[in-house]
Amino acid sequence: ADIIVEEDNLEILIKALEEGRTTYNNIRKSVHFFLATNLTEIQVMFAAMALGIGFPLNVMQLLWINIISDIFPGLALSREAPEPDLMEQPPRPADRPLFDAADFKRMLVESSFISAGALAAYGYGISSYGMGAAAGSMAFQSLTLGQLLHAYSSRSETSSVFDRERLPTNNYLNVAVGGSIALQLLTMVVPALRRFLGVTPLNLIDAAVIGATAIGPFVANELRKLAKQKSKPDA
Repeated sequence: ADIIVEEDNLEILIKALEEGRTTYNNIRKSVHFFLATNLTEIQVMFAAMALGIGFPLNVMQLLWINIISDIFPGLALSREAPEPDLMEQPPRPADRPLFDAADFKRMLVESSFISAGALAAYGYGISSYGMGAAAGSMAFQSLTLGQLLHAYSSRSETSSVFDRERLPTNNYLNVAVGGSIALQLLTMVVPALRRFLGVTPLNLIDAAVIGATAIGPFVANELRKLAKQKSKPDA
């Protein structure tokens, strides 16, 4: 036999199935988050080059984004609790890949929203300060915060933060995102860190633009989930 059951208690078997499904889903969530957020950086740089508006991010900023906004939230997603409807879902085909064409399309749409927000912040920076470090700083802050917020969108393919029934709390993710945001705020107030990353001080209006362009994509991605739920025949 491929599987030998050492206990005659079927509740243990159900629990094992739940843990197996949770582990598989959490791997998908973490990898999905890593791929989607890295795609945003590619989109932002290529779009800016195609439009002839310079380079929004420098090498050190890209490195900072990959360390601060990717690693810790991605690891925290691997500690997600089982989703409420986990055991109601049909079995996964054994030959199904980790991600299919629909998954990659979803990543592309999600990353496009985040990239559009960062480019909007960059465009505002150019209109206010011209091409240079100040405009790049706005793109850098918007993109990093947008990616961090996307960690919450990556918690579920279907459940939205606007649903009445919320997902179980993931304190690991709260700590990871909260800590990363705190580190990101330091890049705006610590002179040595600003020089290291090549960013400039920002005023309150700049901060408001950054906040709007980071939160906007998150809201848009979550509303897409609600729209998808309503479009189902049994919704």
